Amino acid sequence: MASTSAEPIVFKLVRERPLDPKPYRGLVEHFDQRKDLTRAALMRELADALEGRDVSAPRVQRAPLTSQERAGLRHPGLRTPAGELLACVGIALCRLFPSPARIASTTEPLRASAGPGAAAILDALHTVARLLGVPLPELVAGDDDTANITPLHTTAPRLVVGRLLVQQPPSNAELRFHAGRALFSLSPDLLALRALRKDHLLRALALLSSVLKDPKGAGDDARVVREALSPKALERASALMEPGTRDFDASLLSAAARDSANRAGLVACGGPGPALTALRARRPHDQELEELVRFAASERYLALRDPTEAGRGGR
Repeated sequence: MASTSAEPIVFKLVRERPLDPKPYRGLVEHFDQRKDLTRAALMRELADALEGRDVSAPRVQRAPLTSQERAGLRHPGLRTPAGELLACVGIALCRLFPSPARIASTTEPLRASAGPGAAAILDALHTVARLLGVPLPELVAGDDDTANITPLHTTAPRLVVGRLLVQQPPSNAELRFHAGRALFSLSPDLLALRALRKDHLLRALALLSSVLKDPKGAGDDARVVREALSPKALERASALMEPGTRDFDASLLSAAARDSANRAGLVACGGPGPALTALRARRPHDQELEELVRFAASERYLALRDPTEAGRGGR
């Protein structure tokens, strides 16, 4: 929401108390008075969601996101030299430190007959892949009792769907939230930050730095990096390594990756109601909820949810 010296006090209250539904009710009145029905409806949805009202979101009705719109989902914390480095080498880092053997070795394809929620999960993943404009990877039925969709990259990208999600599925809109988070997390930078433990991420970067000094050298690490990165990517990684690892803060980058995935989930599910319901089930810290709510109240999200509103902010 644009800020001006003459703005109503309710705008300030929303910025100061992003998880309090009352200021959003004030924004509903403000936008209703200005006959701005689109923004009033969004503020009403946010207030209802924060109050925990059971408000379902409709199936998303918009064209696939453009590359520029997808880039806009990335948290500013990833738009840095470190983020650029991870976007270049993330797959190589994941290959240097593969996921735990149990989940990485799961190979059973996810079929519609796998459980009560399997067909709906498959539909959500296909729908969201089209919306985000990304290819659908291999879909695997996990043997873990979780409600997660876990992104992996061993030799190829894949999503492992937890058994609890298949057996006890939430609403279709919440499934799209999970699908959006998982599919967006397959991008190299998010994958490295979300799939690797902090110590593994730092060790993988150190290994990569050693390999880049002699990319044609022998050894398993050099082979893994050469298989994961093209000659052009190797050259780019060498140029980015020093600025990208200077003052590298893995915790801040991981939070930015998490928030980026949540933004994609919000766009995929169609509204803040199911997004907050699904996110709260994960027992997040308030900081994570606040970031998602701030994004949901922003002009950027409004344009993503309703492209006809693009460029009409600040009214």
